[in-house]
Amino acid sequence: MIDSIHQPETVGHDSERENSLQAKISIPEDFEKILCDLRNPKFYLHNPTFKQLLRVPAEYVVDRTMAMYSNVNLMAALILSGVTSVSLTPVDVSSISADKRTLANCFNLLAELCMTINALNVMFTTYILLAIAAEMPSTIYTFLSKSEGLTFIYFFATFLSGILILVLGVLAQWLHGDAWAAWTATIATGAIFLTTVLHFGYTMSVLMPIQYSGWGFFASLNLFWGKEAKAEAARQGRIIASEAESHLHVKKDHREGVRDEKLDEVVADLTKLLHRALPEAAEERISHISQQMANEGLVVVVLANAARKDAKLIYQVLGGDDVNFELRRGERLAVINELLEQDI
Repeated sequence: MIDSIHQPETVGHDSERENSLQAKISIPEDFEKILCDLRNPKFYLHNPTFKQLLRVPAEYVVDRTMAMYSNVNLMAALILSGVTSVSLTPVDVSSISADKRTLANCFNLLAELCMTINALNVMFTTYILLAIAAEMPSTIYTFLSKSEGLTFIYFFATFLSGILILVLGVLAQWLHGDAWAAWTATIATGAIFLTTVLHFGYTMSVLMPIQYSGWGFFASLNLFWGKEAKAEAARQGRIIASEAESHLHVKKDHREGVRDEKLDEVVADLTKLLHRALPEAAEERISHISQQMANEGLVVVVLANAARKDAKLIYQVLGGDDVNFELRRGERLAVINELLEQDI
């Protein structure tokens, strides 16, 4: 179970309310596996969004989770509003010529199936939204860590409904249109569908490869799951995992880098270094980078000694593909200059 550490509650004190929002979250024993999955994303049918939301701080995680299910709920409601009239007023099979009655029956059955799927999807995602609104962030983290497979059906239902809508449109052409129009609709719909799906798959593999690792199965199987997509997904996954560690309480056996009892001291030294090297950087960014550097085991004294021996090596260390933080080239040079000025 994920439980937030109890914080004393005092009405009217904003600082205590803020502290309660930023309270450390204790993690389940399988959290190490979740972090490993994020750092080493695999291509299989799943919804990667759940694990990604573990990076969201406690004060935002409820709203972000609700937004995700609200989108599914809205999409299902829109499809339901469009297909309900078609399902409740089915095609009169007796008025259709004998050679098209099978198509008419298929049209009616698919319309009913589409309406049923989306009616249930709207109903149960609404219940999930109501439940999420009533829960604490600690419960939401538990929900996110375990719901990847349990609630995947609601997301899959929207995809299936979209396919059914396309099939209904083609069947309508065969039922009521001429043969040339039906063939044109069939070929055009298939071509547009394949083009759109492939474009979506390519776009996701380039811009959001972690999302592609789960949804790419629908888009293009693993057509675009190449070396570059895998490397970028792993890089993004390491950053996400480290951000999750920064606000979830990770036990010592699970923690990377510096030991817990030394971590605060190391982070403080790194924060001072980054403030001097990057005076214009935002406080939130400084805090994030120093935390991730500490998680990587990077200590100011060690970095300074290494910079004096081989500054090029430190430049590569601060900008490698396997680090969990982002420093631009000029920022890396500024950090190295500051390290060289350290009085050790």
